[in-house]
Amino acid sequence: MSDAEAIACTADAYFGVQSRGEMEKAVVYISEGRICLTHSKIFIKAKERIVEALNSLDVHKLQIETTPDEYKDILERRDMVLDEIDNIPVDYCPYTRWYYHEMEKEVKNFFGIIMNKVNNKNEMIEKVLERFERECTNTLSENIVVKTTLVELLIRYDIKGNEQFVEITKELEQFDINDVGAQLTENEKVDLSIRISNLLMLTGG
Repeated sequence: MSDAEAIACTADAYFGVQSRGEMEKAVVYISEGRICLTHSKIFIKAKERIVEALNSLDVHKLQIETTPDEYKDILERRDMVLDEIDNIPVDYCPYTRWYYHEMEKEVKNFFGIIMNKVNNKNEMIEKVLERFERECTNTLSENIVVKTTLVELLIRYDIKGNEQFVEITKELEQFDINDVGAQLTENEKVDLSIRISNLLMLTGG
């Protein structure tokens, strides 16, 4: 799973815990918030939910339910999350599972793993597309980032020229960056456009 999917599943698993008491509510949302602080982006609705929950904590109930040290620790952790959560770039697309740089990194990692396991190097294209089939059908941004990264790796290791390679480069050639909408930030769009332009120059597209 991507970071976004993992935190969403974790939050769902503890959905009922927050209703048990103010301490449980505080711990769940603080924990979710602290995990989100380690991610590259946060979905806007998730951010709003966490901030609203932490700002609405009943500190009087919380004080009754906890020891003085626990109470102090919870408030300190809450304030830290509220102070730092605004520093995380916001994701406005509800459909994106993998973010730009995370997707790129995941493709590179998988490529590195299978590179020495596949005898026929041309099979690597098929293996990568099979591994990221779900992502490629999920959003246009994930699809293009997977294929851009794949082509970069294939060129680097001189694994190119077959039919699949040509099909992917044609797809990149026909790609319009404006079609991704809010799935990527403006900086990510610029970076991806440059990467694709460089690849098309190398492949003659």
